[in-house]
Amino acid sequence: MELLFTIAGIRIGDQKSTQIAVARGSISAKGGQTMSKHTDTLIEPCDTVAPPGAISPESTSPTAPALGTPPVSTFIDLLELIKQFGELPSSQWPWGVPHEIQVTPLRWRRPTRCTFEIRILTEGQSHQLIGKFYPILGEGVYAVMEELWRAGFRRDAENSIPQPIAYLPSMRLLLQEKVEGLGAKEVFQHGDQPSRIAAAERCARWLARFHAFGPRSGPPVPIERVLRNTERRWRVIAELGGDMAAKSERLFRRLEAAARNLETPIVRPCHGDFGMHNVIFEGKRTVVFDLDGYALADPARDVARFISKLERTGLDSLGSIRALDRAVEAFIKTYVASGGAPVA
Repeated sequence: MELLFTIAGIRIGDQKSTQIAVARGSISAKGGQTMSKHTDTLIEPCDTVAPPGAISPESTSPTAPALGTPPVSTFIDLLELIKQFGELPSSQWPWGVPHEIQVTPLRWRRPTRCTFEIRILTEGQSHQLIGKFYPILGEGVYAVMEELWRAGFRRDAENSIPQPIAYLPSMRLLLQEKVEGLGAKEVFQHGDQPSRIAAAERCARWLARFHAFGPRSGPPVPIERVLRNTERRWRVIAELGGDMAAKSERLFRRLEAAARNLETPIVRPCHGDFGMHNVIFEGKRTVVFDLDGYALADPARDVARFISKLERTGLDSLGSIRALDRAVEAFIKTYVASGGAPVA
């Protein structure tokens, strides 16, 4: 499902002068007031306006959207998005008002929690962005990304994040660079042993640098919150019964006892969901995205999560929880050697 908007004669703020033509799914209108039946080929902008009461584009889409994914027009106002691009300062968006916008949903959970790809055509240039809606956290995530960008996690660095473009408060929308490359998950699932080890080492170097130079803002995550979250997960497993219920309870009780004996933990910037699913290799650039879970916490949180993701991938994709042990060893060794916190 995708919508292709071609904009001609734009004067933002005067929508009556804006002509819109849509391919594969939507609108032909002046000012977004009326709609016409879509076509699978591009409709060139014209001076005619579809008559009132024309067919809703969603009702005539030739291909049904993925189950549970609503039409794009239900969760993003594309005219408003065009207007917002036109109002961005040149320091954030130096390419001017878009001539064409294409939106493709990537992930949808609910209207305030979805991710999509945005292709924008300006004067002879094409730009690929990722857009993400946030119910409440978007401005904070954007601030963290800006701080990381200023700290050196830029496009020309080996350890990087997607370039943050803007956060649009009125739309609760975060815009960031779309990174093209090889997903780390593909390497660990399908690569050979040297490739997996090299990928683990790159991930470890990124994490060590992030823990050392990431922004140190916000309150630390208390161990009590971690225990509460862990207890909830244990109780879900316990309700299923069987051997796993007893084993999960024993593990939780051990964690509970260990937490009482902890000294004051090291607190550093933590990603919160650091795993192979959030890493892309673009040439020599290692790019980590999805900083929604950023917090100040014990760095062991990120280290342990990455290792558990490797072990789970080994079990699910390679038939053994030990299948990626060499990659785990390389990750720990490189993380510590790169200045990461000591790992027990």
